[in-house]
Amino acid sequence: MKKLLRLFFPLSLRVRFLLATAAVVLVLSLAYGMVALIGYSVSFDKTTFRLLRGESNLFYTLAKWENNKLHVELPENIDKQSPTMTLIYDENGQLLWAQRDVPWLMKMIQPDWLKSNGFHEIEADVNDTSLLLSGDHSIQQQLQEVREDDDDAEMTHSVAVNVYPATSRMPKLTIVVVDTIPVELKSSYMVWSWFIYVLSANLLLVIPLLWVAAWWSLRPIEALAKEVRELEEHNRELLNPATTRELTSLVRNLNRLLKSERERYDKYRTTLTDLTHSLKTPLAVLQSTLRSLRSEKMSVSDAEPVMLEQISRISQQIGYYLHRASMRGGTLLSRELHPVAPLLDNLTSALNKVYQRKGVNISLDISPEISFVGEQNDFVEVMGNVLDNACKYCLEFVEISARQTDEHLYIVVEDDGPGIPLSKREVIFDRGQRVDTLRPGQGVGLAVAREITEQYEGKIVAGESMLGGARMEVILVASILRRKMNKYAHTSRITLSIRYNRLQIPACGCLTWNTNSLLTGPIS
Repeated sequence: MKKLLRLFFPLSLRVRFLLATAAVVLVLSLAYGMVALIGYSVSFDKTTFRLLRGESNLFYTLAKWENNKLHVELPENIDKQSPTMTLIYDENGQLLWAQRDVPWLMKMIQPDWLKSNGFHEIEADVNDTSLLLSGDHSIQQQLQEVREDDDDAEMTHSVAVNVYPATSRMPKLTIVVVDTIPVELKSSYMVWSWFIYVLSANLLLVIPLLWVAAWWSLRPIEALAKEVRELEEHNRELLNPATTRELTSLVRNLNRLLKSERERYDKYRTTLTDLTHSLKTPLAVLQSTLRSLRSEKMSVSDAEPVMLEQISRISQQIGYYLHRASMRGGTLLSRELHPVAPLLDNLTSALNKVYQRKGVNISLDISPEISFVGEQNDFVEVMGNVLDNACKYCLEFVEISARQTDEHLYIVVEDDGPGIPLSKREVIFDRGQRVDTLRPGQGVGLAVAREITEQYEGKIVAGESMLGGARMEVILVASILRRKMNKYAHTSRITLSIRYNRLQIPACGCLTWNTNSLLTGPIS
């Protein structure tokens, strides 16, 4: 069934165009040809009737009525073998005079024809027509050819009837003039045969021209199909917008769809990369905790809260990145208020476990009233990547400080590592770009941090630290006025110095505690 449908309704636009156009040309050619032929036939009949009427008038002028008899005196120059035959009847339909004696022809004249002027046709077989034209050898040869093709063929003869009223010298007469040459043997009848030949030649000439016209007209569609194939083969990214006016809207919408799908694919791929990168820290904490359990440095009761916290963190990260992947552009950011100090405290505690063997000393200089307005996971992701980068490249010390104005939140992370060359301070925020390729990493963390920061209309500025290493300043725009935390109002500043298994009193004399114990109050 499908094959039959494809046969009658081809899928190719070019074949459809050719068939439809050829059908239209054929119908129009037939219509125009039929109109032309019918018009020619009518004109030919009128011309024939006019000629036969002239012949009738000639014989009327030659006729004389003497002694109640009709006499027709033919001049010597009138050929009796003329292509017409004249019959003259009286008003009662009686034959008064005949140019020649042809009995079969006289019988074909209908009495009703003699009552008024008219143009009629009579049908005769080939043999009767041959008797009528016995003296014309050329016509006899043509009739012989017709007889050989079809012995039962019939010939058509035109008949003109003219009625002349009675006058003082002539009674009422009816003159019948018969065209002895049949219509089938006249050149006018051949027009019908020539019409078939011309129509066939027209189609044979028009179809190649239509093919060329279809090829030229459908070139933009063919080019579009070629570009689609190149898209499928990954040899092209977008369709060429320079096309015909009718296809411009289609190509523009397809390009938008391609861009949207490519952006969605890139977003999912980037989100997956970011997710795997964000899971490195909790997985490293779990690995470090398991290692401590194996070496009996920690008990199960001590390790269980840490592991549960990191498992919860992994679950939160997965949910967070799934949410980011499903977000559309322009999605409103969260306007929740989060104190910065506890968030950084948890981050430094986790990083301390990751870099336990390195012995990183992380100090925080954070006022408790400083807060962040937005998604908590966004803040943790940004600062987690920045702090992880600082801990990875520092020699020993990492310092974190923060300040807040009515418009911005500034968080500065400094380390005593090798620092970042001036020429690389912008490159490091691009995905896959790393200054130190000897250390493990994928060059994703800072890129993720910058992308999230830009969502908050902020930025990250890389510079040189007073400790001799890198200085990263995270600047976030405060979308709403920060709220004061009443429970921290009596405290002006808390400095936390983190080092495993060692409690320190810094030189500034500020209160400190070991964040590994996750204390929530001051140490006495």
